[in-house]
Amino acid sequence: MARFFLVRHGETIWNRQRKYQGQSDIPLTDEGRIQARTLSERLKDEKIDVIYASNLDRTIETAEIIAKNHGRKVLTAPLMRELSFGIWEGMTYDEIIQKWPQEFEKWQDDPYNEKPPEGETLTELCERVSKFLMEAANKHPDSRILVVSHAGPIRAVLSVLLNLKQDFFWKFKISNTSLTIIEYDGLKRLSESDAFIVTVNDACHLNYVKQI
Repeated sequence: MARFFLVRHGETIWNRQRKYQGQSDIPLTDEGRIQARTLSERLKDEKIDVIYASNLDRTIETAEIIAKNHGRKVLTAPLMRELSFGIWEGMTYDEIIQKWPQEFEKWQDDPYNEKPPEGETLTELCERVSKFLMEAANKHPDSRILVVSHAGPIRAVLSVLLNLKQDFFWKFKISNTSLTIIEYDGLKRLSESDAFIVTVNDACHLNYVKQI
């Protein structure tokens, strides 16, 4: 089986401001770069065969920081980019419910079938993330694959693997530069596979960051 190290990117200013970020290209903060370097140090002795990042600056920079310790080129994985929040990107929760109350409520009630204006559904997110994992597992069999992505795609992986109902999608806390590990052979669709979850949202390396 391939072992996937799923990493959420380091902190951005929109993370700090609690804005819906989606596919907007927002760079890391200095804190985000420290987080990425700390994770890189944690993983320096880990065997990593392939490194992917979604095609957004915040994931690419995080991946490049990690890749320095492994001598690997960062490959882009557009299918692992964040859920598109459409015209809500750059807005806070309070701003959205003030301007789009009915649309937001409709989306919250059924995010697998409803989408933000000009955005995408959770169904679309889960389908593209599952496609990437199957392709990567088959392209790199029995490899150790690090993928720097976003909270949404990592939640999607866990939700599909566990066949969870939609109410549980948002229950996974995925912190900046946290590590979620799964094992998957790519022989069947993720939802029908014998994949294993090894760890979820492991961010113990950030305890050091908080002390300095």
